[in-house]
Amino acid sequence: MNIKSIVLSTVLLSMCVVASLGAQEKRSPPNSNPERERITPTSFRVKPTDTPYERWFADNKASMPYYEGLLIQDARTEPLEHWEQFGVDGLYIKMADYQITDGWILEIPPGGSIKPQRHLFEAGMYFFGGPGRIMLQQEGRRPQQFEFGHRALYSVPTNVRYQIFNDSDDVVRIVAVTSFPFTMNSFDNVDFVFDNDFAFTDRYDAEEDYATYSEHTGDNDTVTNFVPDALEFELDSYDHRGKGTTNMHWKMSGNAIIDMHVSEMPGGLYKKAHRHSSDAFILLTSGKGYSLTWPEGRYEDRIRVDWQEGTIFVPPIYWYHQHMNPDPRPENSARYLAINAPPIVVSLGLRFNDQIEEDVPAMKQEFEDEVAKIKAEIGME
Repeated sequence: MNIKSIVLSTVLLSMCVVASLGAQEKRSPPNSNPERERITPTSFRVKPTDTPYERWFADNKASMPYYEGLLIQDARTEPLEHWEQFGVDGLYIKMADYQITDGWILEIPPGGSIKPQRHLFEAGMYFFGGPGRIMLQQEGRRPQQFEFGHRALYSVPTNVRYQIFNDSDDVVRIVAVTSFPFTMNSFDNVDFVFDNDFAFTDRYDAEEDYATYSEHTGDNDTVTNFVPDALEFELDSYDHRGKGTTNMHWKMSGNAIIDMHVSEMPGGLYKKAHRHSSDAFILLTSGKGYSLTWPEGRYEDRIRVDWQEGTIFVPPIYWYHQHMNPDPRPENSARYLAINAPPIVVSLGLRFNDQIEEDVPAMKQEFEDEVAKIKAEIGME
């Protein structure tokens, strides 16, 4: 081959490589001057405005019903629209600027089901209504199904194909919180997340006792795969967050990112104000009351959320939040379910947790006023 042929071959090869690269999706370089948000008098947080998850959301929000904000007043009645991905009415929930967790609300009609799903992220689910069935199908294993009822709690094993059926004569609504944003931010590839055939047999392998296994492994901790009724589950004392309050964490389906716990406040009590570095979806499962959330040093800018069963709200990252049950009647306790992601934040060495031990005086006065108002309404001394 002469020198002209070598040069020509090199040029043609270079053109083919450039054309091939041009055909691939180009990723934008990271923002070199990101927006910052002050979280303490001496520290800032970089706001996540140009992440793989944010780009995915911008590209896909036109094809699904969605909500952005801090509060859904009642997940049981929130308006939904048809969501083709699941084949039922639903709503994608993007709360605050969370980058670890997102949420769904799905409604299955009587006798209906969602389309089969499989994904490389975790999903924790709470069920309004029932009975119904959850069908699991691990690659190379026999299918397995088990029943759920009203107020059941479940976490889908990672990357197992599943389908949820409604066997009742009324609609079933599902509130789900997933680790999709974290997974998308980690891999930045939709096909890898939704079309991956790896089987996590260490988390699920069609065990006979899969749906019934439950072990109380320590104070406030239970290892299980399915909770039939999160409202009736016995909780352990948790005076650390407020005297007289109770709590239980569930480690479910071997999952390593999503954590689910229930806390209960008896009538006339409240939780201590606290904040942390992990996302937290809070779903009220019983009672009536309110919560407050505010950035450090700015209690006067607090946001108040009045809640009842079905309310979903989130505190922004690093904001203090405090949950209050002002109804003084002992029988009117309030429970809430928190679905968040402290395990992965702990594993990354980024877990931050802070609690205010001395009540903010204005908060305490407001709470006492609320208790007095309810007492007056019900004629209680």
